[in-house]
Amino acid sequence: MLSGAHDRYNPVDCHQNQVVDVMAKKTNRFLLGQKIVVGAAIVLAVGLMGGLYLMVLTEAPLGEFVEGEHYTLIENPRRVRGDKVEVMEFFSYACIHCYNFDDRLNTWARKNSEQVEFIRTPAIGSNSWRLLGRAYYTMEEFDILEENHSRLFREIHDLGRNINSIDALASWIDGQGTTSTAFRSMFNSNVINRKIEFADQMSRRLRVSTVPTIIVNGKYMVRVTADVGLSRMLDIMDHLVNKELTPTGTDSNP
Repeated sequence: MLSGAHDRYNPVDCHQNQVVDVMAKKTNRFLLGQKIVVGAAIVLAVGLMGGLYLMVLTEAPLGEFVEGEHYTLIENPRRVRGDKVEVMEFFSYACIHCYNFDDRLNTWARKNSEQVEFIRTPAIGSNSWRLLGRAYYTMEEFDILEENHSRLFREIHDLGRNINSIDALASWIDGQGTTSTAFRSMFNSNVINRKIEFADQMSRRLRVSTVPTIIVNGKYMVRVTADVGLSRMLDIMDHLVNKELTPTGTDSNP
């Protein structure tokens, strides 16, 4: 049988235990109060942050774009005549981003055709790009661009065909609205030489360094950046076209 001093009832020990119990309960109530205060502070902070976030969204709406961040002013602007706003795209058939942008840009141009004059200009950044630029203008001269423009993009990027010579281009276009012989003749003509020279001079004057690049009314440049993707470019173009169509001295944002 177990025996010893702990077997006997000790009133002093009991009192000490009661004191400990009371202190423990007070401590628990204090900790619970702290938790409630901290929780309330967190809820209040989240509420304030949410309110500030909504305030920021209200003050800087999605459709508002900033010069220098979303688009740039061209130092040597090109004078544009006519009632419509000119929108010029610099592109290359060799550029995958131009290919990915092309369908969306075509849709945008059709949608805005009543107020926008849409023009494509091939970028002449290398010998291979110059070759494809000549192909673009040659198809345009034969009035077969509409049915072959997207087809050439697909041939290069979807089918992986290496069309890097006049022979390959002439073979590819043969029977698609013209013959390889007629295509070769126009491809090397002075008409195409002048168009290529114009495209080269225009890209240098406007300081186009990447594609796709959009020039709105000869004044504004829009291109892909860390803050601007292909879809965002279309929103910025809408903003700038609206800006050009709005009489000077009035607010362009409704």
